[in-house]
Amino acid sequence: MIVLQNSKMIIRSKSFGLPAFLGISVLCAGSAYAGLGSNTASVQDDASALNGAISVEIRQQYSIREISAETGMHVREFLNQDGVVFAVSWSGPALPDLQQILGTHFAEYSAALAALTHPGFHRSVRVASSGLIVESGGHLRAYAGRAYLPALVPAGVTPADLR
Repeated sequence: MIVLQNSKMIIRSKSFGLPAFLGISVLCAGSAYAGLGSNTASVQDDASALNGAISVEIRQQYSIREISAETGMHVREFLNQDGVVFAVSWSGPALPDLQQILGTHFAEYSAALAALTHPGFHRSVRVASSGLIVESGGHLRAYAGRAYLPALVPAGVTPADLR
């Protein structure tokens, strides 16, 4: 497990059977189209990239745009009242394109992954800094995770709400 806190990186590892928690495929992902910190219009870009359909759920302090693909991938994008994506969560048989999902925050995430001192197999990854939290884990055909920008999370919304 990687923990990046206040620009200091603490690395913890749970070694299991996934190649660097698919770090290789995450680092080789295509260019970013939308993602975390983007606006409402970016959700459509993500849906197109996933070949998925969007459903909308309106809550008091935020809305959720869920993208469901025929592959079984589900990506939920949480938008604050200003229409900014403050969190994303995912579940499915494979990891989504995290470069697209994390947008401009992908560089920070990939730098934390590259800093692993124990290359090999990792079942879960957690990157935490004052500006970005990413938690991802799972196993073959059952991956899940979430990423959020703490400064943009509406008051009264907890990390447990971001699933």
